[in-house]
Amino acid sequence: MTSIRIMNLEYNEFTDNVASSPLTSLTSLEFLSISGNHFDIPSSLGPLANHSRLKVLFLDDTKLTIDTKIASSTPRLQLKVFRMSNSRSKGFKVTSIGFLNHQYDLRIMDLSTNDIKGPFPSWLLENNTKLKYLFMRDNSFTTLELPSVNLFYLLVMDISNNGIRGELTTKFWANVPNLLYLNLSTNGLEGSIPYELGSIKSLTILDLSSNNFSGGPPIQLLDSNLSLYTLNVAYNNLQGEFVFSANTMNPNLSYLRLDHNMFTGNLSFLSSHVNLWLLDISNNNFIGKIPRLIANWSLLTALDLSKNQLDGLVPQELCNLGELKYLDLSDNNLYGPLPSFFIAQQMSNLSQLSILSLRGNSFDGTFPKQLCNLKSLSMIDLSENNLFGPLPSCLGPINFSSEYANKVTSTPGTFMSDGEWSPWYYVRSVHTAFYHYDLEGEPLPAHTVGIITKKRFDSYKGYALLEMVGLDFSCNQFSGEIPPEIAIFQDMLVLNLSNNKLTGHIPTSFSSLTKIESMDLSYNNLIGSIPEELTQLNSLEVFNVSYNDLSGAIPNTNQFGAFDESSYYGNHLLCGLPLSNNCSTTINVNCSITKSCMKAKDDGFIDGETFYISSGVSYITVLLVLPVVLFINPQWRQGWFHYVELVITTCESLFITCSYFVQDGFRKLSNC
Repeated sequence: MTSIRIMNLEYNEFTDNVASSPLTSLTSLEFLSISGNHFDIPSSLGPLANHSRLKVLFLDDTKLTIDTKIASSTPRLQLKVFRMSNSRSKGFKVTSIGFLNHQYDLRIMDLSTNDIKGPFPSWLLENNTKLKYLFMRDNSFTTLELPSVNLFYLLVMDISNNGIRGELTTKFWANVPNLLYLNLSTNGLEGSIPYELGSIKSLTILDLSSNNFSGGPPIQLLDSNLSLYTLNVAYNNLQGEFVFSANTMNPNLSYLRLDHNMFTGNLSFLSSHVNLWLLDISNNNFIGKIPRLIANWSLLTALDLSKNQLDGLVPQELCNLGELKYLDLSDNNLYGPLPSFFIAQQMSNLSQLSILSLRGNSFDGTFPKQLCNLKSLSMIDLSENNLFGPLPSCLGPINFSSEYANKVTSTPGTFMSDGEWSPWYYVRSVHTAFYHYDLEGEPLPAHTVGIITKKRFDSYKGYALLEMVGLDFSCNQFSGEIPPEIAIFQDMLVLNLSNNKLTGHIPTSFSSLTKIESMDLSYNNLIGSIPEELTQLNSLEVFNVSYNDLSGAIPNTNQFGAFDESSYYGNHLLCGLPLSNNCSTTINVNCSITKSCMKAKDDGFIDGETFYISSGVSYITVLLVLPVVLFINPQWRQGWFHYVELVITTCESLFITCSYFVQDGFRKLSNC
């Protein structure tokens, strides 16, 4: 047993005091992992001090106990790979790393997701000048003072999601000439982005997102570093226009995120970046038209131009993007008919498109049936436009499916080592350009999609986005009946058809939507009863059919018993809980009265000439004939007054009923 070189005991239920365990005698160990157990390990790592051959030590999800002993001599232990990364679910936190004071030969170190406080431990870099990969994200560092020693070997540095504040100093960047990956995101860094970062010619991936950087756009950084593959400056306070020199061309830039800043100007600067496969400039103040040159980016996978002030027509050339999976043009000033964009003969080129969001523009015309040819779509948001006409039954064959998660996989980037140590063999937490790979190696997309669901505007990202399947056609002018074929989308989670002019009954086929969580059919002209079959939808959390013309008893079994009266407002012929009107005492309004009110609501106007002629003739006839008849016959006179009293009573009831429909109409017009 004393000759064992590799021991892996990770993620079991072992409980022992390492100081008194057989591990202390296994001095031939070169690789040891005791992650995810219940070992009692002193913070000094004293029991392993004499393991001179030990080079790789994994202590993930392990709690160190405070060790007050002072080592009598310098430990013989000199690690090359040390990993003590903790998952939030375990709750273990390392608060001090003084036990690393005597380590001078580290090449890979991961201390992510702990509670290490105070200034960034620059002494670790001074002591370990051959360090290649440093992961210290998700801690509580407050300031960033980096050493002035030459770190020629440093390739990867991730200190994201800490509490680091202040400005970035420039002295460090001259000492990391071979740095490939730098992640300083999700801190409180301020001031301008140092243009000296561009002097690191080897830099491939730079993430400065979610800080408080201000000043102009990072033009010099993009202009001077032709090796840059990924740049993320999203969620900062940057502003100004992108103006590049005439000869600027970055053929390697593939991933560019400028979203959630205050950039202005048009998009002509994009001509300098011809090989992008992800572009997100959403939530800025860009103006002008969508440049047609985007159609030349044959590798483009995700395009988000939402929440800007772009105008004009959508270029038809976008249909040539054969790799496009995600398209968000919502909340701009785009206009024109959708069919000018979705052209039948070009539609097959968008066969990879999975998410389409055109919400909040001024598109008009009928629903483009060519959309039905996109078999990979998992989410469509056409809400808040001016689309009209019927919803096509061809929606049925679209392959809405959570299999989208399998369509957008990516291979994690790998940094090659010198052959002695393979970093990703030991460190499984990898950040790449488009995807963040978690500790289990699963991809999480960086972009976010919003859709109205569960009575609120929700954002979906990560696994939630991968699993998101839904339709949002709300706040348009769609009319006609709801196609029952929609129920073929059995993986659908969200269906929002509210604020349209849809008529007919709620399809009983909706009972097939077994995974649906939110269904909003409010503010339409639907009639009939609520299908009892919908009570089979056990995943349904939000159900809204308010302000329609539904009638009959409300189902109250299963989860329908949990919906409150707001789900049914404005349907004056519905009865039963949670409404106050009892079905046994509900007044049956005369069918002819209901039909006349509905016709008035649907038509809106009557022929003016006919109305005035018929009213005039009737008025003159009554004035001439009625007094004569009532004067001649006293019995007719008595009957006439009785009839007048009856008509007044009936008209009061009729007025109340019709006024409900008029009020509902005004609510539907003003709701969007």
